[in-house]
Amino acid sequence: MRLLHPDPAAHGHYLVGVRPDTLGAAIRAVGTPDFIGAVTAFVNDSIAADAVHLERWRTDTGSASGHVVEWLGSGSVRRAADTLRVMDLYYHDYCHVDPLFAPLRGKAGTLLVQRHIDGLANGEFRRRIFDEPGIAQECVLVHGNAHVQYALGLARAGGQAAFTTDELFHFRQMVDLLFPMFELHARTYAARRVASAAPNALSHAGQAGFDARLERQDVQLSRREHEICRLMLCGRSVPEAAQQLDVKLSTAESYVKRAFAKLGVRTRRELFDWVLVDC
Repeated sequence: MRLLHPDPAAHGHYLVGVRPDTLGAAIRAVGTPDFIGAVTAFVNDSIAADAVHLERWRTDTGSASGHVVEWLGSGSVRRAADTLRVMDLYYHDYCHVDPLFAPLRGKAGTLLVQRHIDGLANGEFRRRIFDEPGIAQECVLVHGNAHVQYALGLARAGGQAAFTTDELFHFRQMVDLLFPMFELHARTYAARRVASAAPNALSHAGQAGFDARLERQDVQLSRREHEICRLMLCGRSVPEAAQQLDVKLSTAESYVKRAFAKLGVRTRRELFDWVLVDC
């Protein structure tokens, strides 16, 4: 493992040791589905991580939380499918209630934070996101300004050694190399999930009521029509739903138009009322 290398000409500053091939692979993958995998490989050159996560936070006065959280992707060199499943759950249900990040959002500059599972209260969040997938610790590097921030998280499974001071210092030095790429990637590639805590989103029970009423009314929605209605009931806007479903905005609007015609509603407010009428 290569960590920090003193730079004799830098008067106490350090240079990050990197492999040109893995750094080059990350640069070439910007704006493509391979980017997160390339970043995962680059990070694991010097810091062992069971999972790597990348997200962006943007201020949004229309959101209940004041921020929109965009999951730009996750990677793992060992268990990619499990990592994606857990993180999809995290960004669907828990990212806005995660106590680690609330005080960091909107802070300008660079922040490095750590978390160990022993510091988490017992409950559904810990069980589903940490205990069941076997994650014991993580460190997160956050960089940006009051309006836009990027967060790169590294996670380790139980039984692994704690992140060392040298590893954390090395991680901190990656800001100048990686974060400009994150910004370019976010501009050219859709987020995997856009999580916006909307004040009028239905609870899980209310969303289940949507499915129940569809069955009672014998309304047949296509898979995509059903997905976009559920996203809107979660508080997503149509553009956010389009990003999450990875379709064009015009295509998402067509799904909405067809679904609303079948349901006999004209607006999202009427969609909420249609679900709640029998709840």
